[in-house]
Amino acid sequence: MKINKKFWLLVTLAVIAAVCGGYYGWHTTHFAKNTVVQGVNIGKLSYKNADSKISSELKEPEFTLKDPQTKEIIYQGKLKIAASHAYRDELKNLLHQRQTHPFSTKPEAAKKASIYDKKAAVDNLNSQKAQITQAIAQANQKRTAPQNAQITLANGQATFKKAVSGNQIDPTATINNLAKQLDPNNEPKQNVSIILKKPTWYGEDEYQKITKILKQNFKYTVMGKTETTPVKNVLTEGTINESGSNLNMNPSYNYIRNLNQKYSLSGSQKTDFTTAQGQNVSFDNSQGTLGWKIQEYNEGRYLQGQLLAGKLTIPAKNIDNSDQKFDKSDLDAIKNQNHIEVDLTNEQLYLVENNKVVQTAPVNTGSPKVNIATPTGYYYIKWRKAPMTMRGTEKDGTKYSSYVPQAMDLTDDGIFIHSAPWVSKTILGNPSARYDHGSNGCINVAPADMEKLFDRSHQGMPVIVYGDGLAS
Repeated sequence: MKINKKFWLLVTLAVIAAVCGGYYGWHTTHFAKNTVVQGVNIGKLSYKNADSKISSELKEPEFTLKDPQTKEIIYQGKLKIAASHAYRDELKNLLHQRQTHPFSTKPEAAKKASIYDKKAAVDNLNSQKAQITQAIAQANQKRTAPQNAQITLANGQATFKKAVSGNQIDPTATINNLAKQLDPNNEPKQNVSIILKKPTWYGEDEYQKITKILKQNFKYTVMGKTETTPVKNVLTEGTINESGSNLNMNPSYNYIRNLNQKYSLSGSQKTDFTTAQGQNVSFDNSQGTLGWKIQEYNEGRYLQGQLLAGKLTIPAKNIDNSDQKFDKSDLDAIKNQNHIEVDLTNEQLYLVENNKVVQTAPVNTGSPKVNIATPTGYYYIKWRKAPMTMRGTEKDGTKYSSYVPQAMDLTDDGIFIHSAPWVSKTILGNPSARYDHGSNGCINVAPADMEKLFDRSHQGMPVIVYGDGLAS
């Protein structure tokens, strides 16, 4: 009897051990209830069965372009890319934890494995660009495009139409945003918001600027003459937008045309003149440069551009002095202006203000020895500089470089009125010394005289050169 009890006890213990061992073995080889990997419930499955289930249930990642305001779906697509088996490392890790805590009823948290290649996803998305763009274009047909701002000028006054946002979709920005956010490893069905088009020009700063400009006057200077004019007389009508200005050019052209009629000079190459001393002289004007006119088309556009840029002091830029001739009526007007007269016969310079000689200076002009006598004619001071270094060629062909305190240019080929510290007093004002000791065509002035002359002259001032520069 004792033997039988002992036997059944052993049998019972063996059964219990077998059951416990089986129970333990099952739990260490199967995942806990409700364990989820890659979005698939693998609870109570073995490693092999879990792997098979996850692999069979993996689907192509999907993405949806959606308008978050209207909830309208613009495009739905799939990424045709293969998944890797990177999740298997997570399965092994979960089983290892299961073996440590075999009887835990709480599933371990699974980490998300990167089973899709991000670059492959973007590449596949790029292959769908045309389809996405077409879908956006179709959706945009029912949507409103944004409108840029526009400034309108009428009668010299500016009005402003503000930029308006629409609800059309920006295809480039939307696709770029999709490529940036797309990550099928985080969400197999991913929603990405569209990006709306924005106005590309708001124009508010430009409107403030043009409004301020239109209230002001500008000063326009040509050949020593200055005209002060309201900006609104030139910038009268048209539009300003993102692409620039489209204003009526006629007021600008007319403005320049009126200045030409008021100031420009033209006429004959031979001229008569009554000097400030009352002497009547006649001389050749074929090389003179005082005859000029403003190029209406180029200058009109230049003027308008300067005003739009906010420039209110504008020197003339496009001046044509190819017509170097005068009418008799113009000569009378010139004589009434402040000007400079140069008498080659007597080698004298006169500064005339208000029809009176206010400065007389002896000069040394071009030597006829090598046929560079200073040419007669009506000129104007093209530009002034103090100091400057003058460079040229001597009578014997050698190059020279001379520093001068002040210089005023009369021609494009280098005829100047300038200070000449190297010329002695015996040569200045001495016609008989000009042949052997004359200049290279310039009008040399003693430094003290030139300093006074420079201070009282200006760009655009007429210069009349007459007399006999060949006499000695």
